[in-house]
Amino acid sequence: MSKKKKILFIVSDFYHNGAQREMYEFDRALDKNKFEVSIVSLTELNTRLDLPDYFYQKHIDLGTKILFVNDIISKSKKSFTYKVLNKLLRNSLNKKAKNNNNKKLVTEFDKYDEVVFMGEYVYQDLRHMIPGEYFKRIIIFVMCSRFQSENYRNFDKKNKYLFIGGFDLLKQVEYEFEGFNNYKYQFMPLCLTVTNEFNKWKFNNANERPKKIGIFTRLHKDKPLDPFFYAYQVLLSQGLGIELHIFGVGNYKQAEYDRYINNLSIDGKVYFRGHQSDMKQTIIDEKLDLVWFQGYNNLPAGYAALEVCLTGTPQLFWDFFTGENERINKLDQDIIYPHYKDLLSFVNASKVFLQDENYAKEFSEKQFNDVFNNRNIYKNVSIIEKIFLEE
Repeated sequence: MSKKKKILFIVSDFYHNGAQREMYEFDRALDKNKFEVSIVSLTELNTRLDLPDYFYQKHIDLGTKILFVNDIISKSKKSFTYKVLNKLLRNSLNKKAKNNNNKKLVTEFDKYDEVVFMGEYVYQDLRHMIPGEYFKRIIIFVMCSRFQSENYRNFDKKNKYLFIGGFDLLKQVEYEFEGFNNYKYQFMPLCLTVTNEFNKWKFNNANERPKKIGIFTRLHKDKPLDPFFYAYQVLLSQGLGIELHIFGVGNYKQAEYDRYINNLSIDGKVYFRGHQSDMKQTIIDEKLDLVWFQGYNNLPAGYAALEVCLTGTPQLFWDFFTGENERINKLDQDIIYPHYKDLLSFVNASKVFLQDENYAKEFSEKQFNDVFNNRNIYKNVSIIEKIFLEE
């Protein structure tokens, strides 16, 4: 039997978020006869009361070795003597401690055949401690788009990178990695373990209750919701009996969503429901009629959208891609995930999905089948395995 490749994934934490979900899906699907998987986390456990370390125990149950950066590097002792000497020596002690920590990280990384960063921000946090020339190639799973923040990729563009992500068009890739001159890109769609047991959505013909629109997202400035608030206000102004429920961890005021809610006079009409440990079950229990989600160039922009598809609940998307898109603002038969940038077109499509049973069922089936047939992690993980097996 050939020797297993040792792969070290570096993650930000084990919270119940998208990047953490992708890490778990890879850990579960990678062939353990070929790979020995370890994970190092930048964040300690139990640092947030509002967001549990959901995936930590799941990785442990898979037999994966878990490390924390603070267990690898030394912590500076800031005694009175240390502070006095540090001031006299003009931070030379800090530099010495930093150099020692750098060496310890390099020593740890030397144990592995590949070191993989799960997110640009993860590489951002460690790049000052590990010189870019240390890596023969810096492998980064891309978790963000430029519309969220340019700062996510504000690092040395001259190093050799292998970016892996869900951008599938050449123009899209060129835009996302503009300025990088020594990189390769590998398309890898978001994938998960698929199931049909939650495919229970039914069109609501009754008028006994308001139609319910759901949004699943982390409440943060990086997750813009303003187009959805505007669309919701227009729908209400047209007399539709609908409710907007937003599920996700975070504080909507800290995310500055209250500015839009107050300006649109929809305060008290938007329901923030908090973090959901089982999203698919929540969708079934809540009997959501439609889900709005963030999209990017006609593709869902996160795991939450894929989970929604597995329940059969139809979705419409607001597209945050800044380039040209000929298929935008359309509800054509050959489109699986309708994306919009025109507010009234988005509103009208939402009304169609809420009122036209045939349309709603058609897109429910198309979206479920696309995820079930094409986003199965066990069918697509070979893309990543091939990269790790390269000499």
